[in-house]
Amino acid sequence: MEHLEQLIPIAAGIMISPLPIAAIIAILLSPRAKANGFAYVGAFFLVAFAFTAVAALTTKGAGSGGSSGDDVIVLVLGIVLTLGFLVLAVVSWVTRPKGGAEATAPGWLNAVDSLSAAKAFGLGVVMAVTNAKNIPLELKAGALIGATDLALPLALGVAALFALAASLGILLPTLLAATGSKAVTRALAGLKAELIAHNAIIMTALFAILAAVQLSHVVAALAK
Repeated sequence: MEHLEQLIPIAAGIMISPLPIAAIIAILLSPRAKANGFAYVGAFFLVAFAFTAVAALTTKGAGSGGSSGDDVIVLVLGIVLTLGFLVLAVVSWVTRPKGGAEATAPGWLNAVDSLSAAKAFGLGVVMAVTNAKNIPLELKAGALIGATDLALPLALGVAALFALAASLGILLPTLLAATGSKAVTRALAGLKAELIAHNAIIMTALFAILAAVQLSHVVAALAK
């Protein structure tokens, strides 16, 4: 059970995703806000759960010979994620808008108003799969769950709770928008603009923080 406390910062790393959040806000400001919003959130959750659960089940089998095998898998994933997030932080910083240039919204964001619930679900899948940090983090979370050797139903339950926590960044705005409050609508519109404008800086900082967190776990594992 000692690995499970690491799931909290990993879930937070997935939860803070500017473009997926901007996408759900755009959906919530569209004519089909409620149906499309929950379809998008459902897709995002299912992708997170699927990758986490598969990694948990795979790691559980791989580490069945002893806890040392589990620890090695977790350590290797930690090293890979540390290096990967460092590279992504550098790339995000280097490719940021320069010289006072304004960040432009992705073209698909302007087509959100015409989405059906099925297309909103598809967009949720695409945003969950193509986000550079999400799948690696979900695989790490699954490896941590698998390393605890929990019974299958309990492991799947933990994976579902993790996926739910990782989806809070898009679930909470959806629940707030469902109240129909005009103040919430105004706040969401302002937040969408800020997320698009500062996406590169937010992602650079987030990648750097994730690299530092993973590095701390690697150092702690090596120090045992």
